[in-house]
Amino acid sequence: MRLIINSAQLTNEFERLMGQYQKYYWTTAWAGVSSKHFDYLKKNQGKIQKIVVGLHFYQTHPNFIETFLTNSSVKFIKQPQGTFHPKLYLFYDTNRRWELLIGSANFTGEAFTRNTEATVLIGSSDDANNDTLDKAFELVEESWANSAYFTKDELAKYRLAWQNLRPKLNSLSGTYGGANGKTSKPIYEVAASSMTWKEFIKKVKDETAHGLRERLRVISISKGLFQKVNHFEELSNDERKFISGLPNHLHINGSVDWAFFGSMKGAGQFANRIINNDVNISLALDYIPLKGQITRQHYDNFVQTFKLSLPGNYIATATRLLAMKRPDVFFCLTSKNQKAFCEDFGVVYNSIDYNGYWEQVIERIYDSEWWLNPNPKTTEEKQVSDARAAFLDSIYYER
Repeated sequence: MRLIINSAQLTNEFERLMGQYQKYYWTTAWAGVSSKHFDYLKKNQGKIQKIVVGLHFYQTHPNFIETFLTNSSVKFIKQPQGTFHPKLYLFYDTNRRWELLIGSANFTGEAFTRNTEATVLIGSSDDANNDTLDKAFELVEESWANSAYFTKDELAKYRLAWQNLRPKLNSLSGTYGGANGKTSKPIYEVAASSMTWKEFIKKVKDETAHGLRERLRVISISKGLFQKVNHFEELSNDERKFISGLPNHLHINGSVDWAFFGSMKGAGQFANRIINNDVNISLALDYIPLKGQITRQHYDNFVQTFKLSLPGNYIATATRLLAMKRPDVFFCLTSKNQKAFCEDFGVVYNSIDYNGYWEQVIERIYDSEWWLNPNPKTTEEKQVSDARAAFLDSIYYER
């Protein structure tokens, strides 16, 4: 009997056991596809006697299910009472020749690499009366009786749910967009995320670099311009420039400082596209609804079309347009605010591309207390609330 607490040792022992024994009886809460053990299992399906895998919290990868969809020796716990949580791996030849791994490790790549796991290795020599072996078989048989196979239609539905819920599962674990998006602190210790609405609105009002009323005018004018037309291309040249953060001659009840929320006057290629009324920019903005929830699909459609006009990584110009159309969701990320924002939100500075903007900026905003629970007390605060993501610029702008 041996206690294994090192991921490298666990990986080596699991590999040895998979190769040495001819029959597998396993129960595991979750299963993934990002380990060499999965590759071996896939190639040696004949060794599987009974494997039961749980699905709770959508942690089991749909590709694992698909791989064993037609294997009658692999079943899944779909509707258990409570959470199906055992991690028991019995490697068996005879009642006198077997070994058992039992502990905290699921059959996932993380368990064999990054996670802290504790697993006990028990062999036939440790169990003279086969009491442990009998109990192991009892759990496998009980789990098998409560499990079921997947159909192709069920797998398609599971995959859709898995894809939709992955971002939330990642954010709950403090990870945004995979391992590279992981903060150095749990989300509740990230000050910018736990900031209350009262704290947020105070920071907005305390800004000394710009005036709150002028910022609200920019938001109000941009909102009115988007509402008066069906497509961005239908606006006048100066109106498009105003929304885009470019020098213009638009006068609505006097001049307005269009540079609030990100000046793009140095973005020459972007300015040319706006002046020439590039249809792809207008089509890109069509994917962003004026009301309702903004999803990753909305954003991805915008990015794909925007890149037809400006190939490359033009985060500042793209997010200026997004922030003016939906200031409640998007924040114009520029060289003037990126450093301070990244420090407060636990994002690696100067690492944000289009994927990173959604995963490391928008998903963090969506998880923030001040964004989730605004509590405006005045008309002015209500106007800020309706544009609260964009107003991060007033908090993090550095002159």
